[in-house]
Amino acid sequence: MHNQQMSAPKRIAGFTLLAAILGCVAPPTAVVPVSSVAIKPNVILIVADDLGFSDIGVLGSEIPTPNIDSLAAGGTLFTNFHVAATCSPTRAMLLSGVDNHKAGLGNMGEFLTEEQRGQPGYEGHLNHQVETLATRLRRVGYQTAMAGKWHLGDGPNERPHARGFDHTLALMEGSGSAWNDGSPAPIVGDRTQFTRDGVADERAPGFSATLYVNEMIRFVEEADPDIPFFGYLAFQAVHWPHHAPAHFLDAARGLYDDGWQAVSNARFARQRMLGLFAETVRKSPLDERLPLWAEIPIEVREDEVARMEAYAAMAMAMDYELGRLVEFLRESGRLDDTLLLFVSDNGPDPSEPERSPLARAWYGSHYPRNNASNYGLPGSFPSTGYAWARVSSTPLATHKGQPGEGGLRVPLIAHLPGRIAPGQRNSVFGYATDVVPTVLEAVGGSLSDGDDSGDDTPDGESLWGAMLGDEAGHAREEPVGYELMGNAALFDEDLKLVRRNGEPWRLFDIARDPAETENLARTRVADFERLVRQYESYEVRTGVVRVPEDYDVMKLLLKAAERSDP
Repeated sequence: MHNQQMSAPKRIAGFTLLAAILGCVAPPTAVVPVSSVAIKPNVILIVADDLGFSDIGVLGSEIPTPNIDSLAAGGTLFTNFHVAATCSPTRAMLLSGVDNHKAGLGNMGEFLTEEQRGQPGYEGHLNHQVETLATRLRRVGYQTAMAGKWHLGDGPNERPHARGFDHTLALMEGSGSAWNDGSPAPIVGDRTQFTRDGVADERAPGFSATLYVNEMIRFVEEADPDIPFFGYLAFQAVHWPHHAPAHFLDAARGLYDDGWQAVSNARFARQRMLGLFAETVRKSPLDERLPLWAEIPIEVREDEVARMEAYAAMAMAMDYELGRLVEFLRESGRLDDTLLLFVSDNGPDPSEPERSPLARAWYGSHYPRNNASNYGLPGSFPSTGYAWARVSSTPLATHKGQPGEGGLRVPLIAHLPGRIAPGQRNSVFGYATDVVPTVLEAVGGSLSDGDDSGDDTPDGESLWGAMLGDEAGHAREEPVGYELMGNAALFDEDLKLVRRNGEPWRLFDIARDPAETENLARTRVADFERLVRQYESYEVRTGVVRVPEDYDVMKLLLKAAERSDP
């Protein structure tokens, strides 16, 4: 039963609209204080890949995501949660609670400079100076498993089975075909690597989200019912290539016929209708260099529409598979005892690797069906590109890889019936390093349970009180710093200091101006200077090794390709 695909997702659009009309508020249930509950909850951390802030229904999207919306309606939706701007640094922080510069992902392994290689915190994989959430929970009696994308190291002692997970099915690379083990780029080779319980394994046939949910269901079915479990479910969706079963592709037809500007404006209107942003909030404008939709040749428009339809279909398929997991938990009587956390690892990706002049021949030979009529199906490799990535960030500025809110701010949903009240929306600031202390507080664990082998004390702060409805109870003592590839930020309550590599610092009030349209650096000089000093202290404290101002990811990729060429 759990392997079945839905015949046609016709009901999902109406469900999302109903959720929006009702404000995503479910009937109230009694909330029991954590201290009075003796049984430790199960925990499943669900990570979407490259999902933009506005790509789910409860945050304004036209993409039907009824199951994600239902989790938000039954729990707490955080609207001010932040991560790193790319995947592996975020995942290192989500699983360790430690700043990426101390956890081994000061930069992505693929993009390390010569100055960074060999430096502490720049190992390019999750280092052994930190412990994972799985290790911590296993120490206090949990059964543990992961299914999906790992991307935190592929050496024998770096695989998830060596980092606290009892059972694993892991895609080792950062992406790949959602239909098979096809590689995402020439530097990876022709096939992606999969491991099961730490040993290389063949990928089973089928769609990636289905495989991973099947694996998580199997783990829960086989787990000892008297012992709590921790599951880490890491989808490939919606990382390129954007793939989905045909019935989801059919369901996405027509959603994007009106083009970039119209879809972004409609999302912002829905966000205001849902009360996410006040009338005084301005939307970050789409790049003025983008042509007006009506002025684009019809064949180009058709191609752009089909690309975004594949993206939406992949998000819909992920939502469906997540719903299948939730329904299994409900039918098996485990849902009320399981803390579900849903988050994206960064903002939407504007890159188009298959359109790079240097790689077109490789993609043409490995993905020969890459055209509008086949986007999403096996043999295709659609990306969405810059314009649609900006739509996915609505109303925020920038996208994946950048320190603007569109790259760093993502959805976070927490759901635990009976303990997290339904229908909550929380604007408290949160960061990727907060997940570990949050889970440990929820299960009654301790931050001091580490083995003292390294700097494994989480840098984050628990959001558990905020999940239980106490927004005022989460005032941070220190600002939160961020750096990746020379892009940097510092968050201090409502203020955000931000800098793109090689550019001057800017200052924004992201509570009043989440789209970062008004630079306050010259009007709030004292705050600006204070935050610059605090950021400099952050760099020293975490051992940041700066990249040069002319840092270029594409040049590094070309060097990597040269090293991998036999």
